[in-house]
Amino acid sequence: MPRATSGKSINTDNFSDFYVEDASYLRIQNVQIGYTFNEDTIAAIGMQKVRIYLSANNLHTFTNYKGYDPSASSGSPIGAGIDKGFYPVAKTYMLGLNLKF
Repeated sequence: MPRATSGKSINTDNFSDFYVEDASYLRIQNVQIGYTFNEDTIAAIGMQKVRIYLSANNLHTFTNYKGYDPSASSGSPIGAGIDKGFYPVAKTYMLGLNLKF
């Protein structure tokens, strides 16, 4: 069990299975929905193609992991997989319009 200690020789990076937890996850990563208007409808306004779309990245992560991001890792060969409090993956939403004249 971790305990409170005093002194300058405190090392919190020691390997221990006490802190191991299940980091399995399922992530909805890229989703895009769009609509392309009928060519006959848009020909009246002088365009060849009009498409509107909504795109979302990193929409949701299903996990029981207590940290910010279950895919986080320190990246080092020794101790890889240690979550040092990395920021979670950012969600992005984008609304777009494609026009062809």
